[in-house]
Amino acid sequence: MPELPELQALVEGLDAALAGRVVTGARQLQPAMLRTADPPLAALAGRPVTRVWRRGKLVLLEAGGEDPGERDTPSHPTRAQPDQRDTPSQTTRAQPDQRDTPSHPTRAQPDQRDTPSQTTRARPALTLVVHLMQSGRIALAEASTRPGRAVALGIAFAGGQELRIREAATHHRASAHLLTPEGLAAHRPLLALGPEPIGLAPEGWRAALALPPAQLQTALRDGRRVAGVGRCYATEIMWAARLAPLGRTDRLDDDAWARLARSADAVLGQALERARREITTALPNAERRITMAHGHAGEPCPRCAGRLERVSFSEYELVYCPACQTGGRRYADRRMSRLLR
Repeated sequence: MPELPELQALVEGLDAALAGRVVTGARQLQPAMLRTADPPLAALAGRPVTRVWRRGKLVLLEAGGEDPGERDTPSHPTRAQPDQRDTPSQTTRAQPDQRDTPSHPTRAQPDQRDTPSQTTRARPALTLVVHLMQSGRIALAEASTRPGRAVALGIAFAGGQELRIREAATHHRASAHLLTPEGLAAHRPLLALGPEPIGLAPEGWRAALALPPAQLQTALRDGRRVAGVGRCYATEIMWAARLAPLGRTDRLDDDAWARLARSADAVLGQALERARREITTALPNAERRITMAHGHAGEPCPRCAGRLERVSFSEYELVYCPACQTGGRRYADRRMSRLLR
């Protein structure tokens, strides 16, 4: 599953490529992707992209409310034409009751120049909120290329490119919501997110994870406590901080919280720098991560050379070093225990 470093690098690249570009059209190819009906997806057409950013594991694309087709097209004449400006009867001798009449278009008053009907059509901005889950991916592609069966949503831009969201999985878990400012302010997945982890002080980690009590590996992956951390980087942070994955969060001391904060900054910061070198406007199918523990069960620990062990769950596995993290204790592998009964 893409996590904070990969998604942050992606939105930085997309923001640089799309900011200011006008949406020319949008299409939905898989009905399960878009979870909202009002406003319709077609409402994005004609809007310039304001920004692309991330919150937790959510990717957000904002299209501004300004309609470029309405710029500088007044609904009625306000400024005098060049051949009218210097005629005394229209510039110096006009009576106060004649200045605002349509039959005498002299000079617009200040309160007329700034009216939306004379400059742009005022429309609320729309934001597309995308949650890729485990199998969703985003890529900016040439619109002339075939989208492929996995593409669920496409947003076309002036210049011949299309932002494509795809999900190559039988279970369609990725989602997109097109929201007005009011809808965005009330969007529960955004409101429920905890603080961003990079730069979070030890006190912030304690406030986010200590209560209610939970296993550390579970609390780290809970976006309602801390946003953007998944299985891979939770494993890496716990290994770097020498913390027991199944230890309770309400039993960590001050030194443990300090190690957790330092390790999170180091692990996520280094991963972000690597992701920025590899990811710009397309999220790869498989992230090329450099990890110390995640995915290395059975191998020597890079720190102590002891054997890295695993605990298998239904959809993932937890890797840890008994010597470095649990004081030598090995956790029971539930899956293996069932097989040996």
